[in-house]
Amino acid sequence: MDRSIERRRTIRIRRSALTSAKLDDIDKPAIKVAETKEELFKAFRLVYDEYHDQGYITKPHPLAIQYNVYNFLPKTCVFIFQSYRDVVSTISYVPDSPMFGLPLDSLYREEADFLRGQGRKLVEIGSLATEKSLRGRNVVMYLYKAVINYGLMTGANDLCLTVNPKHVRFYSDIMLCEQIGDEKYYPWVGAPAVLMRANFDTYAQKMLETYNTEDFETDLASFFLKMRGSKVDSDIDVFRYEREEFLDYDAARYFFMQRPEVLCDLTDDQIDYLEWFYHKALNVPSSLVCPLEASISEGDGQVGRA
Repeated sequence: MDRSIERRRTIRIRRSALTSAKLDDIDKPAIKVAETKEELFKAFRLVYDEYHDQGYITKPHPLAIQYNVYNFLPKTCVFIFQSYRDVVSTISYVPDSPMFGLPLDSLYREEADFLRGQGRKLVEIGSLATEKSLRGRNVVMYLYKAVINYGLMTGANDLCLTVNPKHVRFYSDIMLCEQIGDEKYYPWVGAPAVLMRANFDTYAQKMLETYNTEDFETDLASFFLKMRGSKVDSDIDVFRYEREEFLDYDAARYFFMQRPEVLCDLTDDQIDYLEWFYHKALNVPSSLVCPLEASISEGDGQVGRA
């Protein structure tokens, strides 16, 4: 069989099934941005469990929660798919910033700087996890839909992600991403990775041109690009990005105490920024509060400046 015909047939079958989410027995399905300590804890526990199952956890944690400092920056969004109050799928959305950059900079700084040099606004998605019993339900497609719409609405130019090489075909054939970084070893997950991106300047048009052909039975262009196309995505707060509101100080401190190593490699300026941002929630002068790392007692773990 001709390779191009085989490829189109495979993609057609897979795309046709992707919008069948099988949500009937999911209790009160909804998508939102995690805003509370409880919601974030459940999301971070789900990421840990998924990564552990895949062999990506290099250092076990007693509370079985997985996250990094980028999860606590003010414009980061941890999207969650809920079944009533349970978090059954999650993905993190991290906008680029001059002070912190992106998680992918640890491997692909040169590629990211090339895009930044063109004045492009980058975001990175990662920490994708879905409860094992629901992995065949396609709930993750609704999270992809959420971050695509969020990125388009907030003016992002490039949606970037690092993926295991075994998933490259899905992201290129189904999600219409392009590979822009060579395969490298990613120590944080103990596995290889490649860098991919969706160019949002042309993404909508590319979707329309790809999906509106006789090769495909399902109109995934409409599925991804229509924000209010389903009952499960009506709770997305598209204005949160501009408000710079996030956790209160006590909740943030709790997570920093549980994994103090997320602060260890930060610069003085980065630590000072986090102190300022989270102490701002207390509405007291910064001179009257203790720095974040000093407020972590010896019993909880210590964090010091380099």
